Amino acid sequence: MNKKDTRTEKLRDETNELKKQLEESNAKFFDDLRSYLITSGIFYDEEDVTEQIYNVCLDLIEAQGNGQTAEEYFGKDSRKLANSMIKNFKHAGLREMFNITLIPIGIFWLITFMSDFANSGALKINVLEYLLMAGLSVALTCIVFSLVHKSIYLSENNILRKSKIAGFIAGTVFFASFILLFLSISLWTPNFLTIKIAYPYDTILILALAFVFIAWIISSKQVYLYPITPFIILIALVGIIQRIPAIVNAIGTDNFKYLSIGAVIIGFLANIIWSRIQVNKLSND
Repeated sequence: MNKKDTRTEKLRDETNELKKQLEESNAKFFDDLRSYLITSGIFYDEEDVTEQIYNVCLDLIEAQGNGQTAEEYFGKDSRKLANSMIKNFKHAGLREMFNITLIPIGIFWLITFMSDFANSGALKINVLEYLLMAGLSVALTCIVFSLVHKSIYLSENNILRKSKIAGFIAGTVFFASFILLFLSISLWTPNFLTIKIAYPYDTILILALAFVFIAWIISSKQVYLYPITPFIILIALVGIIQRIPAIVNAIGTDNFKYLSIGAVIIGFLANIIWSRIQVNKLSND
């Protein structure tokens, strides 16, 4: 972790500690403002955004000490305040932008690679498919940030705020559409510059990638990526197992499709449950 990342993390931790001093109504105002600023875009300088949020919290604590509420100090139109702050945010440098986009692209590529590896026979990598997956991952990240950003200050009369069912349906339709697009790319992308990796090099490569990925998220404490590890491990195991002749003969070639489907289902269920536990923990904290 470089000096800039260390300072950003320190500011974030100090902000969380300072927030504990805020009264309930002021804390709610600050949480909404912070969420709105953080989700304003993925290409703003993270250190600058975090520092601005830290300064807002300091100002709010000072105002609270003087007997003022957040709305009295900052004004009732917190969205207008946030937008004025966003206009002054510094944009991330090219290196930071590359690092930001590399995470979602890497995750999508790893999932695609694992899926390819889970198929029988030599590992085949379709370059065009991976390029399309890269575009999809960046687009999805930007869209999700934008949707969360716009949802924070929805009017009280908005159906998505009034009805949890409407919000659930909208979210389900969105992610179902994304999954269909993901599957469409996986299944129907024409072969273009296909790279074949034969056994045992494919197994060595997948083990190395899985180890590096899991070691990275643990060592760098990428907590939000922890839930995906069961899926990665299970798919890797399926791919490895069906490349061992003795196990293939014992299970039967036709039964491997059920093993693959079971691994995918269990992996996604573990992801959902673990993610839910994380969300509840963050809410309680």
